[in-house]
Amino acid sequence: MPPLYYFLLHFWQGLNDNLVFLRLFSVGLSIIGWFIAVDLARRMFGWRTGITAGILLAISPLQIYHSQDLRMYALMLAGQLGYYWFFYRIFEEKQDKAGFWVGLVLSGVVAMYSHALAGFGLIWGNVYLLWKKRWEDQIQIIKAQLVIGLFYLPWAFLLPGQIAKVQRAFWTPRPGIVEIFQAVILFHANLPLKGALLPIAAVFSAQLFFVVLWELWKDRSDRSAIMLLNLILFGLPILLFVISYFMQPVFVTRVFILSSVMYSIVAARIIVLRWKRGIGAFLLGGFLVTAAISLPSFYTYAEFPRSPFRQAVEYLNLPQNRDVFILHDNKLSYFPMRFYDENHDAAFLADEPGSPNDTLALVSQQAMGIYPIEDYSRIIREKERFFFVVFRKAVQEFSERGFKHPVLEALSSQYIQLSHTQIGDLDIYEFGNRP
Repeated sequence: MPPLYYFLLHFWQGLNDNLVFLRLFSVGLSIIGWFIAVDLARRMFGWRTGITAGILLAISPLQIYHSQDLRMYALMLAGQLGYYWFFYRIFEEKQDKAGFWVGLVLSGVVAMYSHALAGFGLIWGNVYLLWKKRWEDQIQIIKAQLVIGLFYLPWAFLLPGQIAKVQRAFWTPRPGIVEIFQAVILFHANLPLKGALLPIAAVFSAQLFFVVLWELWKDRSDRSAIMLLNLILFGLPILLFVISYFMQPVFVTRVFILSSVMYSIVAARIIVLRWKRGIGAFLLGGFLVTAAISLPSFYTYAEFPRSPFRQAVEYLNLPQNRDVFILHDNKLSYFPMRFYDENHDAAFLADEPGSPNDTLALVSQQAMGIYPIEDYSRIIREKERFFFVVFRKAVQEFSERGFKHPVLEALSSQYIQLSHTQIGDLDIYEFGNRP
């Protein structure tokens, strides 16, 4: 990914490297995005819609998740929303000021340097102006986008190599009906959900989405700003869906998180306009119900990628374990646990070349000075004892196919298993040399 978020996070981390403090960086970016979205809704449809949109965004599980995530999505969203806020001020409110143009360009640059696919979210103003046959405005926005492209040019030289790497190996599959329905659910609720919560959330999400679609269809002759919102809401996911059949991985809900914001604004407008007819109350109640269903699961979820890594590190740092070598099945447990203890003697196995998990680029390894190991037997040969950390799901996936986890099987045949400790969805095996 482009480096802007991590470049800024580096300086933020210089103030304090406590995990809660680090997450506050994304929280702050999300709050900025929230204010931009609320003001954009207010300018388009009035204060009541702005406030209602603010409520929907504040309880949105998707927005809450990425407001706490130490990744680039909150920054990308803030940049994209800033871009459309300035776009609306310039082209709809006719505020053709130099400062607004500078803001539009800077917002676009922030978005582009936050995520490799952010540019797909910035083209819908062009489509909107094309639809309305505003040719002079189209030329003006293209000029601004050329300036954004000029700033982006240094990173653009790296794109071909990145795209080639992703096409060789990445974890996301081509989307189908399941992925589309999951995206609809994620616009309303958090995934995964267990037990009866999943069908309940799925039914509510489908009903809410259908009502919004139906109300938009009834007002299809509306040529106001709702057209711009609809282009972003539907156009961006559809475009990514189509592109995903030519290159991957692009159809991922968090990539079109901008569409979920526009969905909240559109839903807020319908809630305000249809309140007296009961439709508005149904929509607002539905959003509240899906949030109430899924947010408790979100805050209590303790499996990958939010496994209890800290507790595992505390166990491995007990006095009797502190100097014992740790072998990780893969990078997904190694890096989170290294965050809590970077001094423990540990290593992780390399991904199978060309597999969907082969996602750690060589240049990233070189930048960090951290490399996977190919031959673990050489490292553990002279160890009196060592730990092997593996996700339980990985062991279960082999078991479901009628096989044993190959590394675990090899270790069990060559060494004595001294203990097996389960911490959340992490399995920690302790092995020792045979006498």
